[in-house]
Amino acid sequence: MQNFDINPNRLPFLQAQVLQKIYFDLFDEKQTSIDEIAEMTDYSVDSKILNDSVISLIRKGFLNGNWGNFQLPSQKFAFYEKIAAQINVKQKKYSEKNIFEVKNSVSQLFESAETISELNKNGIVHKWYDYLEDFPYELIEQKIIEYGLKPDSLVVEPFAGSGTTLISANFFGCNAVGFDANPLMCFISETKTEWNIDLILLKKEVENLAKKFLNNISQYENLILPESFIQRMPRKELNQWLSPVLQKETNLLKFYIEEIEYQDIKNLLKLILSKSCFEASYVSLCPGTTFYPFREKKDFWEIFTEKIRQVYFDLEKIQKFSGYGKSKLINDSCLNASQHLDNESIDFIITSPPYPNDLEYTRQTRLELYLLDFVKNMDDVQQIKRKMVKGSTKLIYKESQSENFIQHFASVKKVSESIFLQTKDKNWGFDYPRMVREYFGDMYLCFREFLPLLKKNAYFLSVVGDQTIKGVYIPVCEILIEMANELGYRNCRKELFRIRRSTGHNIPLPEEILIFQK
Repeated sequence: MQNFDINPNRLPFLQAQVLQKIYFDLFDEKQTSIDEIAEMTDYSVDSKILNDSVISLIRKGFLNGNWGNFQLPSQKFAFYEKIAAQINVKQKKYSEKNIFEVKNSVSQLFESAETISELNKNGIVHKWYDYLEDFPYELIEQKIIEYGLKPDSLVVEPFAGSGTTLISANFFGCNAVGFDANPLMCFISETKTEWNIDLILLKKEVENLAKKFLNNISQYENLILPESFIQRMPRKELNQWLSPVLQKETNLLKFYIEEIEYQDIKNLLKLILSKSCFEASYVSLCPGTTFYPFREKKDFWEIFTEKIRQVYFDLEKIQKFSGYGKSKLINDSCLNASQHLDNESIDFIITSPPYPNDLEYTRQTRLELYLLDFVKNMDDVQQIKRKMVKGSTKLIYKESQSENFIQHFASVKKVSESIFLQTKDKNWGFDYPRMVREYFGDMYLCFREFLPLLKKNAYFLSVVGDQTIKGVYIPVCEILIEMANELGYRNCRKELFRIRRSTGHNIPLPEEILIFQK
């Protein structure tokens, strides 16, 4: 056996998963059967992939023995106990301190804040649930002032995400409507813009919830719980996201949250649950979705209670003010906006749409979609993906045909053909050219959809960045301006927002604010 302490975070996920199971059983003086490993990993008993994973663990020194007969190596790796804590809920200890008696750094941070502007810039409410690619909170305030919006003006966000635009618009007295094809993000944005919550009642329900959870988590195996996301989410995917202990913690806490009578409090706690579960999970967004079973992360219960305090003290702050606008969330593609809004009803649009960067956002929210029961199977996930703007190859289906609307744009054709030349002799990237055409087709339809809905002289602002795919530069901003001009928008221009770097190439990529006027 090799005598070195290999970094377990460098193990392929399947090997890490097998290692967890075998170590846990060995701690209990039990031999892990081949059938048990196959069931846990969703591989067949005679799978070569599974067999090779076990052999690799033996070769690397994590195990002694052979397939079906494992022993712990004599050298004690530092993460043995950590593995046990990830699997055996009885070995965990939970803080039983009163959640609201713990000193809160978030509350102290905002003690000196005396204006909504200060709170908005510091991320109050925004940080309840942040999202990849969110734009700065203060940007919305800047644009509300710059473009002279009045209280009760209607601000629309075609890609609502985690609600940055809606929250800031409401803070400064504007009403807002947000569209999102992902039902989870509609729920998140809707919950984050509901601030009229009884804090005395919230405190009482949270204390009751904590008592139930702490009294029963150690007895989880003896509880009879209804079917939940644990049974519905594909087993292999569930195990990628959550340790066995975290699966049980999340499932039990969600069960007790669902028992709460008050819908606004229930929704708030489900939001906190989903974000806490995500932060305690194996996932890392970088910017793709990668899983690290042994990476150090805060404990789930610690994260959950910290977030409750954060939300509670945020609500205390914002309830001291008045004059907020109201938000409405619409779980639909923004390409159907005319089915929900009247012509010439919108005062202002500001958004950060998807980029053609092959990020598939339902993948990054897959856990929460199942956890909060927005999907029950992959068919449900596919239905969401079909409604999304196609900035990823994984969002393109046979029936996708937005590219038909932009065939006459030579700029899009040139980019598409350049990417094709880079990928035609490879066994990857064959669908990138179509992704680019579908993306620009969808954005063309988005701009076309909102033009009649805007009031005369109203503005449509988009924070958009240029991209590279396989070394091909995509002038996203220039192409979108070209499309807006053709559709009939006036004064189309851009202003530099910031400069980024391509992850695959050392190429500066400008991120611009596109400005179109009706």
